[in-house]
Amino acid sequence: MEKRYYKPEEVMKLLHISKATLNRKAAEGVIPSELEEGKSRGRKYPKEAIDAHVKLMQKAKDTKKFTFGPTTNSELWASYQNHFRLYDPEDIVTYDRLLEWREANDEIFMSARENGKRIAGVTFLPLEEGIIKSLIEGEMREQDIQPSSIKEWTDKDLTVYIPSISIHHTGNSTRDAERGRFIIMSAIRWALSLDKQHDIKKWYAIAATPEGKKLVNHLGFEKIEGKRDAYVLTDIKKATKPIREFIDRLEEIEGPLVPSPKR
Repeated sequence: MEKRYYKPEEVMKLLHISKATLNRKAAEGVIPSELEEGKSRGRKYPKEAIDAHVKLMQKAKDTKKFTFGPTTNSELWASYQNHFRLYDPEDIVTYDRLLEWREANDEIFMSARENGKRIAGVTFLPLEEGIIKSLIEGEMREQDIQPSSIKEWTDKDLTVYIPSISIHHTGNSTRDAERGRFIIMSAIRWALSLDKQHDIKKWYAIAATPEGKKLVNHLGFEKIEGKRDAYVLTDIKKATKPIREFIDRLEEIEGPLVPSPKR
């Protein structure tokens, strides 16, 4: 007789999710399940329904492709426009200044794409540490960073400032979470690659949003004194293990880790 239900472990394997994620999504109704009225245990996973979800996931996997690479000028313009939906005006760098930064170092902007269309981006700025401290103390804003302050990745004793990690929101929480996870994982891998290739001493970030603060805390950044909500990671090599652990449990973390649209 054909099996009518999957065991939880089988569903986890088929959907490539953890037990915690399975329990949460089943309780939310995202993953179809059956639970007798009045009971909190003994949840069943109907084979027909789960098979349909697996088939849909495979179809989506076959038709959707995420990529990560250097940002084009057109994508930089799209990023600039998107930032008005996410950040306060004083935290937005003008497009002409972004182009000037690019002229100083054309390897500071990266974009994530879904089937060739930009869906997210990240910026890493190798700067003089004094400039970063001025940002932390509120003596200047990102818009005031002069192109001459931006260093090459081949320079010695680099300090890197992370001004933004963002996505283009669709309004669909599942899709936006997927985009958020991809850009965060891509940004981490880019950072690890840069650190391996170049002489980077410290990584700095200013948490301009609640989501940004949550992300830097997860990544092991330490809070530092200053007028703005600033954080520093002094040795990314020592933080590699907790960062890898963070990537492994990324889908289980509640709430977004990239800025949400302003109300």
